[in-house]
Amino acid sequence: MKKTKKLNALLLAIALMSSLLFYGCGGTSAESTGSNDAAASATPSGSTDSAGTGTSAGGTATTTDTETASAKIADGDVTLTIFCDFPDAARAYYTDLGDNPVVQQMEEETGLTLEFIHAPSGDDGSYFQMLLASGDLPDIMKTNLFETTYPGGVEGAIEDGILYNVTDLVNEYATNFQTLVNESGDPDVLRKITGDNGSIIKFGTTWLPETDNNKIFNGFIVRQDWLDAYGLEAPVTLDDYTNVLRVFKENGVQIPLALCQFNQAQFSANNPIASAFGVSVLDFDLDAEGNVNYCRTQDGYKEFLTVLSQWAEEGLIDTDFISRTISDSLKLFENGTAGMCFAHTYNVKEAVTAGAAIDPNFKITACEQPRINADDTTHMSKITSSINANSYQVSASSKYPEEAVKFIDYLMSPEILLLTAWGTNNEDCVTYTEDADGTRTFTDLVTNNPDGLDYNTVRSLYMCAPLQVKYDEQMEAAQYSLDECHQSWAAWGTNNDAAYRLPIYLTYTIDESKELADIKTKLSNYSDEKVYRFIFGEESLDTEWDSFVSELKDLGSERGEEICKAAYDRYLSR
Repeated sequence: MKKTKKLNALLLAIALMSSLLFYGCGGTSAESTGSNDAAASATPSGSTDSAGTGTSAGGTATTTDTETASAKIADGDVTLTIFCDFPDAARAYYTDLGDNPVVQQMEEETGLTLEFIHAPSGDDGSYFQMLLASGDLPDIMKTNLFETTYPGGVEGAIEDGILYNVTDLVNEYATNFQTLVNESGDPDVLRKITGDNGSIIKFGTTWLPETDNNKIFNGFIVRQDWLDAYGLEAPVTLDDYTNVLRVFKENGVQIPLALCQFNQAQFSANNPIASAFGVSVLDFDLDAEGNVNYCRTQDGYKEFLTVLSQWAEEGLIDTDFISRTISDSLKLFENGTAGMCFAHTYNVKEAVTAGAAIDPNFKITACEQPRINADDTTHMSKITSSINANSYQVSASSKYPEEAVKFIDYLMSPEILLLTAWGTNNEDCVTYTEDADGTRTFTDLVTNNPDGLDYNTVRSLYMCAPLQVKYDEQMEAAQYSLDECHQSWAAWGTNNDAAYRLPIYLTYTIDESKELADIKTKLSNYSDEKVYRFIFGEESLDTEWDSFVSELKDLGSERGEEICKAAYDRYLSR
């Protein structure tokens, strides 16, 4: 590996390059969270920018010849093993992802032999742990599990000799990744793709197109037809919400608000209701001064529970929410049992159809995040970002780290971004047509399959989502084309940001991650049930709150705050 001084110089160079690109292009953001956007301005694999040079993620300039550029990586003499997802719909037809025609075309173009390892259907992450324990790791692993489950994350796995530090190889060979980084328009992109020691730890993260990026995808939806019937406006303040729920109750709605378990990932990432009081539902948070606090020790959390306790006492929510998933509550909303629920923008699209099938008058609208005063700003919602926990990692035991990095970067070339999204479209399998302006449309093979295969099955057989590094802009725009989808983004994004959420890009040392995980487990084991008991009046907030907070501190909440603050400070200083 090259010396730290050289690496730091490289990282500084890309920081300067990124800022130049950002301001020179008017700040247009191409950063995405998982999209196959093959924008016309993207630079093909091995091609050059207008000056005839490609700028690396580390800032080194490399000269390439567009006329001789090739996707060839090997001559049939290199086999790369890959651990990645395998769609359930494809398992009945394919042995593994290697049977997919997109993968077979990749093998022809690159000269690589690709072999795949997949976890069994329904796996909870146990297979990955067994894979690690075996010591027999594949060359490439596409997963978020290093970041979410491995002590010390990616950097910890590098330190333990499990993963290869790809930083130098990325700087030398990954021109497509460098293009995506430089075109992201994100001034913090370097902080997000690197760890505390300057190594690149988010290589091949899932990038989003313009349609998806920098949006809030979750919030409350309400029956607009019922609001109209009762002369109500969509609620904004907590008092508004209380009034709407009461009116629903008075008019015979069985469950005015169908909540879900607090540990549902999307719910806890967006913190509805709790965010009105500047706290999350179950995590460590920032405050206005940049301090880190455990949410359930804060006065704001008591106020949050007070609101829910009032609603529970009035029957505006029901006791079953403590065991309900988001999907469960959505079904209650669609069938007319509930008047309001928490949803994703894609659920909005589904609900429009499903609800109308039961009640022709069914109409919905998305509500702004509840707040105390109408002009308040809430700070606890998740905003989508292209830099996320999913990434490609190369094992330290791989015989072919250079070829692995080149292949991962090949997946980020504009041509392959289109290939993974739309399929090979050869004469044996025509999956799309393309207009003169470049607009693509799926054929009946996909949308009205002659063999009766559903859309998702056809997509899993002829496209290749497991190796898709960027979602396709055309597809994402079509997927969220309904006015109700666009209205949900507008409503959920109103006076709402992520300023008090700890960045998902923090990294912890091996010792820190182990200690923090232990603390979180203790806090959760003690407080989860207590929180529900407070809500339903089984324990008194007035008399027992102080002892509740004291016990949380005894269980290590303050030590958890110290660990998170140290990681946050390191993140800011990257």
